[in-house]
Amino acid sequence: MKLIIHRGAHEVGGSCVELSFKGSTILLDVGLPLSHNYDDGIDSSVPQPLFQDLRQGVKKVDAVILSHAHLDHYGLAGVLPQGIPVFCGEASVELMALSKEVSPRGIPMFKSEAFRDRETFQVGDLLVTPYLMDHSAFDSYGFLVSAGGKSLFYTGDFRGHGRKSRLFALLLKDPPKVDVLLMEGTLFGERSEERVISEYELEKKFVKLIEESSGIVLATTGSQNIDRLVTIFKAAKQTKRMLIIDFYTAEVLERLKKYARLPQASWPRIKVCYPQRIADRFERIGLKDILSRHRKNGISWRRLKEIEGRVVMLIRAGFLWDLKTFLDLKGGTWIYSMWHGYFDQSESLRNLRKYFKEKDVRIEELHTSGHATVSQLIGLANALSPKMIIPIHTFHPEKSKDHFSNVRLVDNGEELDI
Repeated sequence: MKLIIHRGAHEVGGSCVELSFKGSTILLDVGLPLSHNYDDGIDSSVPQPLFQDLRQGVKKVDAVILSHAHLDHYGLAGVLPQGIPVFCGEASVELMALSKEVSPRGIPMFKSEAFRDRETFQVGDLLVTPYLMDHSAFDSYGFLVSAGGKSLFYTGDFRGHGRKSRLFALLLKDPPKVDVLLMEGTLFGERSEERVISEYELEKKFVKLIEESSGIVLATTGSQNIDRLVTIFKAAKQTKRMLIIDFYTAEVLERLKKYARLPQASWPRIKVCYPQRIADRFERIGLKDILSRHRKNGISWRRLKEIEGRVVMLIRAGFLWDLKTFLDLKGGTWIYSMWHGYFDQSESLRNLRKYFKEKDVRIEELHTSGHATVSQLIGLANALSPKMIIPIHTFHPEKSKDHFSNVRLVDNGEELDI
């Protein structure tokens, strides 16, 4: 079996890994790099010479297998040459389709086939077994790939401190036999000092902050970070506050309800708000059905103002006009529950923070990483006991040598025999 990391050997995001045996070849993930500028054409971010070889017929790929529905792992699947089968988890199909509906001019969509947890499937001479993992993205997988008497485990993105931490414990208890561990190392280097707590500890901290607030509690997190949505819902319930979500978040939760018991807009003490400018945009791009579907569970901004001190409300930067227009925010608290680095990337987020400072809103950051800590990486390596560890999805692959003795560092494009 041969391995080529086309991208990801020296960076977080944009992952793309090739595995081949005899005449069969697969790609594990085809992601957009985090540095991608959407003003530039998407072709500016494809890994080369891989895509050139694929388009010219110099290289043949039998399947692309996606670990989860984050753009840095699937964002280039839509610009692959037609006819290459794409596999991903069932719920990931739903999430990627919804993202495309909401951003019709963004990332090109593609047809895909679904696999299931621990059900092995064959691509030519390669056997692939998906392993459902704990990650901040719903429906995330690692993969065991076997061929020619050798096996490699690709972790994708994972952690061991989320609401699905039992999956990590199960993997440690019943590990597959592997020769090579291709392991994410997002938190190596300067991010190794990030404070990482469990989602359950995070829930307790949310409860404490909510209890300390006399006014409205606003929380900012990703609408597809299902673990965090559940954490906030449970904290709101414990503090006897109503949870307010927007119609897009309501749609995400509704589409995923067949895969897990998740909070729904129809539940008691959950209501749906309609930020005007976001609603206008949905109407312009033809998504009136999403707008109308959740109206029966809607709440007006007038009513929200009347009960500000009794709600927890999920917000994003696009809510700023509505917050300024309709709410007082007196005695309010804003809990930012995402990676801090997004402030450097987003002017709208900085403007939101600036407004809250002007309104004397209490600002707190309360977050935990979607990625494995060094101790969790060590635990996984001990359980799998591979002959070789190859770091990926990290800006500091060399730091892995501080913790593991059997590390092999590779460069993008380097071919390695397994």
